[in-house]
Amino acid sequence: MGFGQSVESNLWFVRGGIASPYILPTNPFAAAQAGAGEPIHWAPNVTVEIGRRTDGSSQWHELYGTPSYGVGFSFVPLPNSVENDRPLEAYTFFSWPFARLTSRLQVTTDIGMGLSWRWKHMNEATDTYENVLGSNLNARINWGFYLRYLSTPRVALYTGLDYTHRSNGGMVQPDFGINVIGPKVALQYNLGPESSTRHDVEPPPFQPAWEFVVGGLGGVKNVIEKSSPIVRGNFGAFAVTTAMQRHFYQFGKVAGGIDLTYDGSTGTRMDEAGREWRATAGERWALGLYGGYEHVICRFSVLAQVGDNLARGFTSPNSSRLYTRYGWRYQANDRVWGTFAVRAHGFWKANVLEFGVGYRIRRVRR
Repeated sequence: MGFGQSVESNLWFVRGGIASPYILPTNPFAAAQAGAGEPIHWAPNVTVEIGRRTDGSSQWHELYGTPSYGVGFSFVPLPNSVENDRPLEAYTFFSWPFARLTSRLQVTTDIGMGLSWRWKHMNEATDTYENVLGSNLNARINWGFYLRYLSTPRVALYTGLDYTHRSNGGMVQPDFGINVIGPKVALQYNLGPESSTRHDVEPPPFQPAWEFVVGGLGGVKNVIEKSSPIVRGNFGAFAVTTAMQRHFYQFGKVAGGIDLTYDGSTGTRMDEAGREWRATAGERWALGLYGGYEHVICRFSVLAQVGDNLARGFTSPNSSRLYTRYGWRYQANDRVWGTFAVRAHGFWKANVLEFGVGYRIRRVRR
């Protein structure tokens, strides 16, 4: 029996971490624990990750300082195990050492996305567990910044700040969501030794470029039609987007564009007789203008956009014109791309999970 690589060339690692993040307002446990004492304000987090370091075999490895990627599993031991369940999570991550302070000390950022479930609280009236975030299965998005110290060729220490968002993206209402931020420490063990020497490479010649993109996105959202008792309904939401983008440096793009969106849930309500009402088909459309930034990681990119609904067919009371979109984009080839994103009212309140495809035309002036 033979092995394809020696121990010295093994790029796999395991990493364990502990975080103590604070629950940012609005705290969903405040409503769940109303009348049952002081709500919890901290959500400790234990993570176990399996990852692989890049080896410099591709040019983008060295350009990103030989980053790593992998899968992780998380456990959230909430206080008071009698009243609160123990949430579990699974996710993927990308770890980028973007600043090298010394041969052993780096500043890294970790971006992760996955699933989170079992956010439950005991209802004393019914003696049953109820979902705190509106649904049992939720999306998990995290972003952290850390100091990474390679103490030995096999052991690396991390300390820094981690932010994590969990919600169902508007798939089930009420969608409370939970946002936490706090310190985290982690220990990584490399199965093969890691060199503290970085091989600096000359980046390929970069030519700024203009890009024209057009695409379509769609998803299903859930809204509350009646609050007492709660009656929910599912509706489709679609968008056509077009934008001009400027690829202005090796890893970054800025964009300005237009969204034409259709929201099937616009104006939905149910009267006392049980009849459903909603805006007419022509009133379910909105026109938005947005700007954004896209960070490029080889074929993948992370995007963040902020927009304003300039025109809407129907305006509900207290509704915000501001909207945001956070997500991932994958460039399948030079022309075709796919995306997964969360569209939110304002900056935090998730509205719908979007899946989409699109087409890109790129123009480089030589």
